[in-house]
Amino acid sequence: MNLLHTADWHLGQTFYQYDRYHEHEHFLNWLLQTIENQKIDVLLISGDVFDTANPAVESLRLFYHFLHRAITRFPQLQIIATAGNHDSPVRLEMPQPLLEDTRVHLIGHVRCNHQKQIDYDSLIIPLYKDDTIAAYCLAVPFLRLGDYPKNEEQTPNYAEGVTLFYNQITQRALTIAQGKPLIAMGHLHATGAEVSDDDTAERPIIGGIEGVQATAFPTQLQYVALGHIHKAQALGDKEYIRYSGSPLPLSFAERNYNHQVVCIQLIENKIQHIQPLVVPLHTPLLSVPAQHQSPEKVLQALQALPESAVTNSEPLPFLEVKVLLSEPSPELKSEILKAIGNKHVRLARIDVRLQQGENDSETPLQSELALNDLQPIDVLKQIYEKKFHTSLPERYEALFEEALALVLSS
Repeated sequence: MNLLHTADWHLGQTFYQYDRYHEHEHFLNWLLQTIENQKIDVLLISGDVFDTANPAVESLRLFYHFLHRAITRFPQLQIIATAGNHDSPVRLEMPQPLLEDTRVHLIGHVRCNHQKQIDYDSLIIPLYKDDTIAAYCLAVPFLRLGDYPKNEEQTPNYAEGVTLFYNQITQRALTIAQGKPLIAMGHLHATGAEVSDDDTAERPIIGGIEGVQATAFPTQLQYVALGHIHKAQALGDKEYIRYSGSPLPLSFAERNYNHQVVCIQLIENKIQHIQPLVVPLHTPLLSVPAQHQSPEKVLQALQALPESAVTNSEPLPFLEVKVLLSEPSPELKSEILKAIGNKHVRLARIDVRLQQGENDSETPLQSELALNDLQPIDVLKQIYEKKFHTSLPERYEALFEEALALVLSS
């Protein structure tokens, strides 16, 4: 049996003011071809299918069209997609009634049974090879506060609750599987996962105390397909616990490493091969210069960029300009725009740092072009950081997105 693990598509993401529809379309076309080339039996999508809880119609259509093409082209393919912290569980599951005759499973919620106990059975999905059950998948979505088990003595903190959840669902799955291999999914921040210092897109999900240890995943699990961290990696020395990473770089901090999916081969009830596959980059991301420089050096570097040509059909790279100032410069943006007027780039971001004091320390002065380039969630993040001197917890981000979705739909 061949499985393919991917996550963090973030369909509908805008890169600053630019739409990324064609980049996502390019990835999904490549993914379909990869499914054929690798003879994939099961596709696992570990959360954050969409970038927001209320994705645009174009983003929904892109996902649904992918599902339609996949099940039409590969009738035996199983697809299991779980909700991430960016997804609305309800919206992700919305087309499920139309997919009852297919092998597509969209898992947004952790449900309870009539006894008000967690319905683990609804998350344990048999995986088929030639109409025979070859393994079982523990399709665990992003666990929100209250989704994990409680006891009468005390309410566990988030990390303890997640650990208890995986222990209990694994024990239940062992009873059902009768010796068949177990594959788990998850969308969470694991302690020890490598995240870029400059990357604000991959913060711990609820305030920094909920990093989940690798020991949360029972040893009976043969592979753990994780999402949330955008840099592909195995967790420590445990090759079978992996983040697939995002297929696209979602910030300039993510441009310096390959983005990929992971192929897993199950032979004779054992995971035998784990093979990362690099996703071809559709639109390059450029940082000019590589380090913050004076305006004079920055303009020289910009003037050295290749010019646009009528015959050049390549996508325009996204450009980040890094400037070091000794004092504010009101004309900076217009000078940069003039310098790149005929260049084969599109300006996404001006990252300005102000040089202060004799020790030449640098402090961020301006990280975005203008307030009107920001999405509502970006404005909330900036206000929260200024008021509380810490990053907006992603629990609040998810609540804000759900509230915004209700406002926009009313």
